[in-house]
Amino acid sequence: MEIKIGIPVSPGVAIAPALVLDSESFRIPKRFIRKDEVEQETKRFEAARKKALSEISGIKEGIHSVVKEEVASIFGSHIMILNDPKLLEEIREKISAKRYTPEYAVSRVFRKVIKAFQEIQDAYFSQRVNDFYDIQKRLLRNLLGQKAENLSKLDRKVVIVAHDLSPSQTATLDKSMVVGFATDAGGATSHTAILANALGIPAVVGLGTLSQDISGGDVVVIDGKSGRVIVNPDDETRERYEERVKGFEERGKKLAATAAKAERTTKDGQRVTLYANVEFDEEVEYSVNMGAEGVGLFRTEFIYAKYGTHPSEEQHLETYAKAHKALGGKVLTLRTMDFGADKYAAEAGLDKEDNPFLGCRSIRLSLREPRLFTTQVRAILRAGLLGPTRMMLPMISGIEEFRQAKELIEGVKADLTREGIDFRKDMPVGMMVEVPSAAIAIDSFIEDAAFFSIGTNDLVQYTIAVDRNNQHVANLFRHTHPAVLRLIKGVIAAGRAANKPVSVCGEMASEARFALLLLGFGLREFSVGPQSIPELRTILSRLTVAEAEQLSEQVMKMGHCGDIDRVLQDAEEKFLPRAEFGE
Repeated sequence: MEIKIGIPVSPGVAIAPALVLDSESFRIPKRFIRKDEVEQETKRFEAARKKALSEISGIKEGIHSVVKEEVASIFGSHIMILNDPKLLEEIREKISAKRYTPEYAVSRVFRKVIKAFQEIQDAYFSQRVNDFYDIQKRLLRNLLGQKAENLSKLDRKVVIVAHDLSPSQTATLDKSMVVGFATDAGGATSHTAILANALGIPAVVGLGTLSQDISGGDVVVIDGKSGRVIVNPDDETRERYEERVKGFEERGKKLAATAAKAERTTKDGQRVTLYANVEFDEEVEYSVNMGAEGVGLFRTEFIYAKYGTHPSEEQHLETYAKAHKALGGKVLTLRTMDFGADKYAAEAGLDKEDNPFLGCRSIRLSLREPRLFTTQVRAILRAGLLGPTRMMLPMISGIEEFRQAKELIEGVKADLTREGIDFRKDMPVGMMVEVPSAAIAIDSFIEDAAFFSIGTNDLVQYTIAVDRNNQHVANLFRHTHPAVLRLIKGVIAAGRAANKPVSVCGEMASEARFALLLLGFGLREFSVGPQSIPELRTILSRLTVAEAEQLSEQVMKMGHCGDIDRVLQDAEEKFLPRAEFGE
């Protein structure tokens, strides 16, 4: 049994065999063989090795005439590794003595070698790691006799273990079979974390080398609240966590039942609206069932992963129509494409940038590539006839960007009118507030923007200069940094003074203790992961606005994140005692 500690990003407990993803997404189907299968399985390994040797020799011969000798020698080293007597002896020993399947034996031996190379502080040896990865994949491909794992058709429940998950991988997951995530990279608000919350499954990120340390088929326990990941737990530990799985499910049922009876107001009658953040179109119905009063953030990027870099206007419209049908007249807030940084950069065909978080992303890309933007805008305007619809522009840093985007939208309206296509002419166009410059100069947007939604994930990142995907500085990523809180409070106050709707759609709004503080700042619209709605509905109905304001006044006098966190945690326990729901 081995215990790893990472960053908890989505609560709950999951227990299942690991599906370890690499760039080709191979899965080891089983781990052990019978004694009478040893000879046959050893022969199968030898056949796969000889086929790999033949493939590499063919590549080496094919390139020898067109490239320099030193390039061809790389493949010569691959042949040497495949013929290495010590490596082969260890693989064969694991098949014969430990009765591992050849796939599992290859996986275990190569992972051990790769880890050893990675620990050597030398550039030459670091470069050799990729050679071993290449050979491992080639052997596995020949052993399995199949292409990469089809993640949309899994045959059993699994925990996904990966260095990180790409949006395209996530978009094709069989969500009924994936019970948890664990990744090497990422922080509390990384894209993987957001996806895990969107799917409502336990997840831990920032685990360093987990994907290299385990093999497919290893049993993994994920504790999405503590950040603990246990590999191959002993019987006692497994039984204890199986009980916690049942306990977490019971807590969810109790919260849902309590929330269903709770008023949609604070204790003193102030109306509070809870919208849902949606990553995939099939989540909309689930969000409504969880009590969402609409969608405050519909992340449209998955459409590009589903249909390709240039989805058609009709493909966009079909997706929005499906969402409206599930909402049954509730509001749908569609954020225009938010590509770049950690989100769908490859799917959008973006060039690699040295500093993508400060590069051509989101609204900047939309203004640079107006054809992609206007295709989506046409569909959004047409979707406005199907139900209450709002259009939201991401990553606005200055009024010039917002007005330039609105000019393009007006141009699209003129085109639709000229073509005789019906659309909603008075659709509200709002903006994300996630760049400090926009938060500081919020007054300059008041006349132009119909509404505001504070994206706390990026706002924290840009305000305190912490990469939210970097596990080495993840401890510095704090929603309770006084500078961040002052910006959020200022935006809410400016919006309320101008009678413009303001919501918070970042992950901060999904946590009960932060929701109490935001309520005290004057926030009345929350847009959160759907699984958080019952908890928020319950706790917000249990306190008065005066109590929330008193809490916020106390916090704003404090300068230390740790002290603020403790005060907010105590407030959460006061209004939502853990013991009440079986924690």
